[in-house]
Amino acid sequence: MSKNKEDNTPKNIQKPTPSVVSINVCDSIIRDEVTKKVSLIGLFNTIRANNFPCKHPQLHVYIALTNGHGKYKAEVRFTNADQSKPIAGMRGELDFKSPLQVVEINLCWQRLNFPKAGEYIVEILCDDGILIGTRKIIVVGPEQAIPPTSGTEIS
Repeated sequence: MSKNKEDNTPKNIQKPTPSVVSINVCDSIIRDEVTKKVSLIGLFNTIRANNFPCKHPQLHVYIALTNGHGKYKAEVRFTNADQSKPIAGMRGELDFKSPLQVVEINLCWQRLNFPKAGEYIVEILCDDGILIGTRKIIVVGPEQAIPPTSGTEIS
């Protein structure tokens, strides 16, 4: 049986997909250098825009994953829920030293363009495009009521 040198997983055995612990969208993320603890600042679920298309000045996505075994290719992207078209995305590699490890991802988007009001989805994919987690963000216009959740406003 041959093995993949990078992660020591036999080629004919499927690696388990990582499990999502959390997906959060916020204004900023602070990591204490001494304790390594993460603080999520300004969590939100809704964006109110005065006109469209709108650009959010800066938002962070914090993702925590576990149950990974070795290395994975990962992609995090924003899609329009109506059309499933990505409006932005980032790719990278995850490396789990142990399935008990929690791998944290902190991504920052500046001037993320939302073309219209509606639902948008943060999607997390690994390896061959396997969807392992999603998180909804709602973008509303100036005349729309904000759902009863936390939000942010952009001009």
